[in-house]
Amino acid sequence: MKKRFSNANGFTITELLAAIFVFSIVSYSLFSGLSVGDRIKGKANATRAASVLASNEAERIRNEALQGIEPRELTYMETVSGITFTVSRRKIYTQNANIENNNVIEVEISVDPQRKFFSSYKFKLVQGFY
Repeated sequence: MKKRFSNANGFTITELLAAIFVFSIVSYSLFSGLSVGDRIKGKANATRAASVLASNEAERIRNEALQGIEPRELTYMETVSGITFTVSRRKIYTQNANIENNNVIEVEISVDPQRKFFSSYKFKLVQGFY
């Protein structure tokens, strides 16, 4: 007569499938959390780089104003932290602006990343001339 093992050690196939399923759900959750964190970090780096570029451009406008040079419209490309940005500045003429008396000029600095999923950044300055 064959003896059956009553104290058999090991797992059944159902237990193994359940363990693999639970492991895959936990792994997927961790991976998606890490990828979201990387995306947020990338956007934060792009925002920081855009604000540095805008700050540099505002400083250039300030230096031009100290020399008595009226800000001009321009566009150029610059790469910061591996991201290429298009930086442009333009004058804004509002309805309240007195074009005959150019003592106050509003300048918009636009910083546009060349990558998808990053938004563009716009900064406005009011520049006074005497």
